[in-house]
Amino acid sequence: MSDTSVLETPHADVLREIERLGGVVDRQFAPDDRNVDTPVGPRRIPSAVQAVLSVAWPEHHVLLTDEDDYEVTFPQLVDGDPIADDRAFFVIAYNESTQYYWVIDLDDERPDDPWVHVIDHDLYGGDERFRHAERLSRRLADLVAA
Repeated sequence: MSDTSVLETPHADVLREIERLGGVVDRQFAPDDRNVDTPVGPRRIPSAVQAVLSVAWPEHHVLLTDEDDYEVTFPQLVDGDPIADDRAFFVIAYNESTQYYWVIDLDDERPDDPWVHVIDHDLYGGDERFRHAERLSRRLADLVAA
């Protein structure tokens, strides 16, 4: 787990992708030490995720996956069943068409651009769900604004 005494800033790639998609991070944004409860205890929400949660999107803004044009509700904080009972995860997006969640690994050693796992809601179970992670900046790069 990363040192919570140092508040990192979001990686430049994350901020660039937010801007490319038409989002605006408030100029006054500054990451803080807010925590979220997880099945393995409280974890700090990474600066990159805090930035994403503070984005102002234009009215009627839609984000689509570049590959298949599925709409991604982003950010979308999802309550309900935990993705895994032995990991510190935080859901930040949901694709209603595919029922895939974008899940941030809160124990990542690079909280400025954390790993994002895309988890199929219908296929819970087994560690194979967590094999195909990409950095948040890369996941954002795979979206297009409509």
